[in-house]
Amino acid sequence: MKMNGKTKRYECLIFDADHTLLDYIADEMAAFTALYQELGMKITPPLLALSRKMSEENWTAAGLYDVHDKTVQKNYHKLYRSHVQGIFENIFSVFPCSADPFSTGKRFLELLENDGHLFEGVKETLGALSNKTGGRYEICIATNGLNSIQKGRLKALEPFASAFFVSEHVGYIKPLPQFFERILKERNRTSDECLMIGDSLSSDVAGARAVGMDSCWLNPERRENTTEHTPDYEIAALPELLNFL
Repeated sequence: MKMNGKTKRYECLIFDADHTLLDYIADEMAAFTALYQELGMKITPPLLALSRKMSEENWTAAGLYDVHDKTVQKNYHKLYRSHVQGIFENIFSVFPCSADPFSTGKRFLELLENDGHLFEGVKETLGALSNKTGGRYEICIATNGLNSIQKGRLKALEPFASAFFVSEHVGYIKPLPQFFERILKERNRTSDECLMIGDSLSSDVAGARAVGMDSCWLNPERRENTTEHTPDYEIAALPELLNFL
């Protein structure tokens, strides 16, 4: 655990979802598997490997990682929905299937609405921190994504969280300051009272900094920070929060 400066006394902890609380890759592979079962396709390691590869490539090609790009910020949710059609166009060119790629993409997004795979220690950590389960902090979850998908995948965390903020519903994506300002307004909080915890320097850390909020970077791979976005804390695993909160 790394800290920059003195630990503050916070009242509200704001958690990112994907790659922080939820294992997006596990959820995606479960959706691919269920989809191929519905289509009557033979599920093999090469099919699943290509599915993961195409998902990553199409997400990148659609610009969905470029959350500081103004065009992406404006069209994020439209791009999110449309990028999946390209995934199945590519997959069906290698593993022939008569299904329509557009309809298949829509069904894939529906299957992603199922309960998400939580990382190890998430429930225990939130349970110790949340004021809904005996802890002292208000817990909020703040995530980019489609409302129906994120709400479905986060269902298991409802006992711990007081509020969920999903970019499609908010109308802005992280790192835009309007996203964080919406949280502060709805929860009647000031930036000084809140700590943002997430895995993304460009989205979570940069967005928090834009409104004067402290941030904690979850960095399980212990990557070097080569960006201009400096977190106030750095942890390798979520339970490390209990060491200073």
